[in-house]
Amino acid sequence: MKISKSEHVKFSQLFSNIEAYANDEKNLNQTLNALSLENLEHLKAYLSGTIYLTPYHHIKSIIMCSFVGTPIIYFLFLHQANIFFSFIALLILLFIEIKLFHIAYKPPVHTHVILAHRRRKYDRIVQVIETILKKRYLKELQNAIIGF
Repeated sequence: MKISKSEHVKFSQLFSNIEAYANDEKNLNQTLNALSLENLEHLKAYLSGTIYLTPYHHIKSIIMCSFVGTPIIYFLFLHQANIFFSFIALLILLFIEIKLFHIAYKPPVHTHVILAHRRRKYDRIVQVIETILKKRYLKELQNAIIGF
């Protein structure tokens, strides 16, 4: 699905306005109440799936170290009579262990803290949008039932 440039610019401006009011609940409610149902649904769909909290490179490193470490252990036990090979294998295993401990005990990178903060802000916006949408859909349902 292609989005025209003018629609993209309008959505970007809308998103930046909403994000500016994210910390002020009163202004956020007023701004979101002024939006149409279509814009609210669009914002909710966009914010619900953005920015994950688990850093991909940590998981990737753990899987790679496990993948490399397992054959090294196998070859170490297979060729333990060869001193040179055992020494090299032990150095590789030591390097893998250090890397895994570094991943496990490293404090979060500053960018991940920023991303987590934004995620909380986006989750708060999505919760407000869901509340407004429920109220509006309930009002439309009541109007439809009364009109029926």
